[in-house]
Amino acid sequence: MKIIYYREDLLALEDPFEYEVGLPIRIRELPTSVIEEEIPDSREQLDRLLKEGYTLVIQKPRIPNPPVFAGLHVIAKNTIMKLYIYQANHCEDALWEVLSENEYDRHWASFLLKKIEDVRFELPYTQPSQHSLRLTHLGTNQLVYLQFETYQSVSCQWG
Repeated sequence: MKIIYYREDLLALEDPFEYEVGLPIRIRELPTSVIEEEIPDSREQLDRLLKEGYTLVIQKPRIPNPPVFAGLHVIAKNTIMKLYIYQANHCEDALWEVLSENEYDRHWASFLLKKIEDVRFELPYTQPSQHSLRLTHLGTNQLVYLQFETYQSVSCQWG
C-alpha cells in the first residue's frame, strides 16, 4: 500500500505532518511531498539507499556507546545526545543489530538524507522544551525514515 501526501494535503492536517506519518524527528520546512509505503525488506532497502549515496543519520544517547559507534563520525553533540553519520555501501551487521534493538527507544532516531551539506541539526534537550531532533535548511533534499520491524518507509522530498 502506498499513500502520497502533497503540500496541500500536509497543510490540511490538524497535527504536524511528522506526527501523522510517524517520524521520530521534527522538521521546520514543509516538504513538497511525503510518501508512506510498505517495503518488502527493511535491511535491503537500507542497503539500497546507502548504495545510492544516502547518508544514514543516527541520534542516540551519549551512553551507553556500543563499540560499532567508535568508528562513526560525530556531527553534533550536547550533554545528553550525540548525532552520528554513516556513509557506506551497505549497513554492517553490528550496526543493523543496534539500530533494530533500539528502534522503539524514544531517545534513538535514525533516518537517511540524500544530502547533509547545509542541513542544520538541533539535538533534543538543547532547549528545555525540546524533546525531538529538529532539522532545518533542507533545501532540495530527500529524507527516508525506515521502520525496520513493520517494513514501512516514509519518504519526504523538498524542492
